[in-house]
Amino acid sequence: MKKSLAIVVLTWNDFKNTIKCIKSIYPQLNNNNKLILVDNNSDDEIFNSTLQWIKNKYPKKYFYLKVVKKYQNSLRKKKIFIIRNKKNLGCGTGHNIGYKFAIKNNFEFISRIDNDMIVTNGFFKKLLKHFENTNINGVSPKIMYAKKPKKIWWMGTTIGNSLKFQTQMRTYPYNLEDSKLIKGIVNTDAVAGCASIMRSSRLKKVGLSDSEFFYGPEDVELSRRLFKNSGSLIVDRDVKIYHSVTQSFINYSKRKTYYEYKYRLLLIKKIGNFYDKFFGYSISIIKFILYCTLFFIKKHNYKIVPVYFAILHFFSNKLGSFDRDNKIF
Repeated sequence: MKKSLAIVVLTWNDFKNTIKCIKSIYPQLNNNNKLILVDNNSDDEIFNSTLQWIKNKYPKKYFYLKVVKKYQNSLRKKKIFIIRNKKNLGCGTGHNIGYKFAIKNNFEFISRIDNDMIVTNGFFKKLLKHFENTNINGVSPKIMYAKKPKKIWWMGTTIGNSLKFQTQMRTYPYNLEDSKLIKGIVNTDAVAGCASIMRSSRLKKVGLSDSEFFYGPEDVELSRRLFKNSGSLIVDRDVKIYHSVTQSFINYSKRKTYYEYKYRLLLIKKIGNFYDKFFGYSISIIKFILYCTLFFIKKHNYKIVPVYFAILHFFSNKLGSFDRDNKIF
């Protein structure tokens, strides 16, 4: 029996990577697999350029939705559905618009693919096979760097003590060289938000992305709700995808630092135990004090102001809704 899949791609002011991503996904679209492109209120020029490119490239295969709704039978032959958010809703909440469309239209599975990904041949078919095991709620591939295709960007998450000590959720180094030994199916504490497939029924039961997050790590929090028991979240290291590692905030390093710091604290609050919170909050404040004492070092002094406001705004509950209405830094 063929499985119905909604592939949700969120884009914001990134025409170049978005069209590369669409090109890689399109050959795998059919009557069961649909692409839902959600524009997170890009600048008009960029949104119109993307829309015009789709019109020219796939003139009879797209449909521009003004609102999320259940589509009629006349649209079933369309392969690409476009939705534009009225404002930048951030990462997880921006994706929720696509998730709602998928659930409303009874798709069995929902894939989140970030717009800076290049999908490999047979990608969705290979990952969907895992859902024949009814225990599986989420699956991700091995993620490679697009510019360094033999280097691994991500291949699984281990939370462990990372919340307590503010460390990365991985047991392998960055830029790890791929090898024939790194293969097979492994359990993971979280699927990769930028490249994953989730079971719709489970997502519908546990709820969509938490709107209190704006920019990361909402995928980890959602994964912990998708998680049911050991083996329900997996990584297939035999399936690859290539990540261009777009920096949405490449010219806004202070803003990026602010978001990452604040929402790591929120993640601790959401999924951490008492000790995670005690040590995690304490170490965050200690780090800020260290940045202040090392103000004469350039790589530390630029963090002082954004980290100060990240801590202040976290504890004063200025979270997702605040960031959707304010462009700090």
